[in-house]
Amino acid sequence: MKIKSFASALIGLTLCSACGIKKYTSTMTSLTTTEVKNVVYSEKEIEQDIDYFIKSVEEVSPFPYMKTDSGSIQSLALAKKKKGDRTGKELYLDFMELAAAYNVGHIYTFPPEQMLDEAIRNGDRFFPVFLKLNHGKWEILGIMSNALPDDYVGNEVKKINGIPVEDIIKKFSPLFDEEREQTIGASMPFLVWAADIKSPFSVEIVNKNTGVASVVAVEGSNDLAKYRNKRQDDGQQKLDDFITFEIRDNDTGFINAKSFYFAQSKTVSKAFTKKLDSYFNELQEKGISNLIIDLRENGGGSGFPAESILQRIANKPYRQSGGSTMRVSAQFRDFIADLPWVLRMFVKRGQMKDYDKHPVGTNIESETKPTMPKKAKNKFSGQVYVLIGPGTHSAAMMMANAVEDFDLGILVGEPTVSIPRELSNGLPMKTPNARISFIVPATLFTRANGDATNYQPVKPDVVVETTAEDIKNGQDPVMQYVVGKITNEKRKRK
Repeated sequence: MKIKSFASALIGLTLCSACGIKKYTSTMTSLTTTEVKNVVYSEKEIEQDIDYFIKSVEEVSPFPYMKTDSGSIQSLALAKKKKGDRTGKELYLDFMELAAAYNVGHIYTFPPEQMLDEAIRNGDRFFPVFLKLNHGKWEILGIMSNALPDDYVGNEVKKINGIPVEDIIKKFSPLFDEEREQTIGASMPFLVWAADIKSPFSVEIVNKNTGVASVVAVEGSNDLAKYRNKRQDDGQQKLDDFITFEIRDNDTGFINAKSFYFAQSKTVSKAFTKKLDSYFNELQEKGISNLIIDLRENGGGSGFPAESILQRIANKPYRQSGGSTMRVSAQFRDFIADLPWVLRMFVKRGQMKDYDKHPVGTNIESETKPTMPKKAKNKFSGQVYVLIGPGTHSAAMMMANAVEDFDLGILVGEPTVSIPRELSNGLPMKTPNARISFIVPATLFTRANGDATNYQPVKPDVVVETTAEDIKNGQDPVMQYVVGKITNEKRKRK
């Protein structure tokens, strides 16, 4: 999960479009469910799990040490091994730290769902407040279960049960990669629980208007459903859970792409393809000349929804990646061999066509050429605005990068945290003893323009920031800018 507010995780092989086979879904659910229990694991079991984790990263990923070095990882691993026997709760945190030490977005652990379920059954309650760092202050970004009035959003939190927030952040900072400022505040319910800080909570809060500090009693919450990695069954998932299509004020199209993580659902994938065709037909029939695509909260998933949208808005050659380097590993071979036949045939296309012909440890390099989008009757020819921000990751970030590098639209918002020169195409694995599920990326992608030396994030053409105060007041300055821009352009034409 990367503990990104318990967000859903990317799994590379969900690139399998609309397959949605039950066996595949069941296998993926098993592989991505951390089964660690809050019991004591022996030093030997822990050593085996740590060695398995590091060996997997080194054998599956083509460049695991692109943002760190093997010596620092081995030193950290040795320190973790020497800690001796420990509970599953502490062990899971150790694995979070090991994964974060690589500073690679797609090396991470899946959340300890079963342990969290057990904690809730035992009566544990979680800190119901999410924070955001703003000019050195940890301010309230969101509130669960009506634990505080809405007007508390934007107030600074100084202490929780007498413990300075900075001390809690400092303690858990090593558990997060270089994106920690964007993720750690959103993980406060988990972190406060992991620190054994109990509910009810006594929270010192500084009023943003008066600057006066007061201590507020806050009840904990057990409603973590929105912030966890559990998936609904295929039949329960709806297209609107992932992406919605609108026409606003009869003259502006709006696609709110909240997530691309639905390729494993046959039901949702079919609904997406059908809706996409009908929606772009409607845009054309009504003469809509402006389209807004919101990727600000899109953590990624499959590349096929992004490509399907790009095919309909691009009028020039483009590509989402300049090329890739894939590592051949025994682990990935075994995973592919266990896939249902139809999925196995789908996977063994393109770069993976000759995968089995290469020796284990080989890095297969490929280059992608910019190509014209496919001809379609319902292509959009108007102005496209793409909204991005720190929450735009993975497949959504690569889509935004294609827009950036090939000038397919106007990017508005804040820079992404993820960078287009990224390790992705993750293989899910699980440690043998504590059964901690984790992801290892098998492919290094190059940004869309092919510049392998560029490690910059995707940057907007127009920078518009969103503050906690904006969120509290229900304001969306990014959308307001775009709507104002469209309105002004219309006035100029009259």
